[in-house]
Amino acid sequence: MDALSIVVDEVALEGLDGITLPSLWIRLEDREPKFPLKLDNCTKGFIWRSLVNNADLSFHELPEEREDIELFDRFKDIDPETGFETQKQKFSHDRRDVYPLHVIPENQDGIQGSCVFFKERKNVTKQIRSKSFAPLVNLEEAQERYGRKLVVVASQALRFRTLIGSNNDPESKISNDSYCVLERVGRGRWQGELQSDLHGSLFKIDARKMHYLRKCLVKHELITMQSYVRRLKTGQQQHSILLLLKRFHVNRSVWFRFCFSAYLVNSYKFSNFRHNKIPAEDFTSITTRSIKQG
Repeated sequence: MDALSIVVDEVALEGLDGITLPSLWIRLEDREPKFPLKLDNCTKGFIWRSLVNNADLSFHELPEEREDIELFDRFKDIDPETGFETQKQKFSHDRRDVYPLHVIPENQDGIQGSCVFFKERKNVTKQIRSKSFAPLVNLEEAQERYGRKLVVVASQALRFRTLIGSNNDPESKISNDSYCVLERVGRGRWQGELQSDLHGSLFKIDARKMHYLRKCLVKHELITMQSYVRRLKTGQQQHSILLLLKRFHVNRSVWFRFCFSAYLVNSYKFSNFRHNKIPAEDFTSITTRSIKQG
């Protein structure tokens, strides 16, 4: 994927809410694999012109400024011995969320997704570009005029295609609620979303209804599921399911085995060092071989 395709991908993944320019820069800096261009002022100006020139993107002014997104890594504090997330940082449901849920009801334009200011925001695309898609304002002027009220929004077709991937039918029909689950999972990128967070903190529905909404997405093979465990400071364990778009799926069980094996190797080496026993190279090769075998 080339640099400009990556930019459009990031806009589409952010969903119907759209993305502010400062948050877009944050997403591109955090992109995996890494964004191929250095995000200096020259590159940002180039990206702005490409956004303006893209017919699948529109520009909207929010009634109030939106805070920048806050990134986190749920796998940063995984205990290598157990594969559990430990409470060294705020859990995802305790973090500030700049995208409150507001499911858009069925409408004649076929728009789906969540957007808290869907009716209140103002379409300013005609003030941003001409009919020939030439920029009417440069990046600096747009930032000065709109600040963090300006969001870039991908079309419904582009957002849906980005979420379902190229191997699925773009004519597939899913309910508005299920679409919002899919949109939320997609916005999570490699981090995904925990089902317990979705039904408890975001959608505020019981687990049975969330299971029903998820079932549709699994049936169409739009998302993957993995078991996930949090260990609280009290020592209690919270079991949930990690939902990911297929494109962001990683076999975490193999990764956890690698971490655990590394933990064992280091412990073994330290023990041998203390007791002047034989080196741990043989043990290292055995554990590495077991990981490769899956």
